[in-house]
Amino acid sequence: MTETKEERVGEAREQLALANRQWDDAAAAAWDPPDAADCVSKCFYAFENAVVAAAMALGIQWEKNHGKKADLAAELSDRGEVKKDIRSLLRRLNDVRKDISYEEPGPELADIDLEDLVGELEEYLGEVDALIDKVEQSD
Repeated sequence: MTETKEERVGEAREQLALANRQWDDAAAAAWDPPDAADCVSKCFYAFENAVVAAAMALGIQWEKNHGKKADLAAELSDRGEVKKDIRSLLRRLNDVRKDISYEEPGPELADIDLEDLVGELEEYLGEVDALIDKVEQSD
């Protein structure tokens, strides 16, 4: 059974709402005193959820696999659906997230400017929101 555009857009908005909640948490973790591990992890998942939201809105199949979502992020950029290709960022954040999960955060975590990361996420969420609006307005 094929989903209607309205159903796809509704699911995409729910996914984007989740990403926005994660952005809120990440932004809080970026401030004094910063919790870099929490901020990076929340940003990673929010970026991924934004990619999934865009795919849902466009009717693109996606897989529950971090690497495939990173590839999908590049596809969205290549197709001109979003401006920024975040594939390499997702791969980098995933590596740092795994280090954090195994309680071995390395120097890569310290090298991340949390405020810049949160700002970049906010910008990407805005792009995906605009994409969903565009899909919703289309015939």
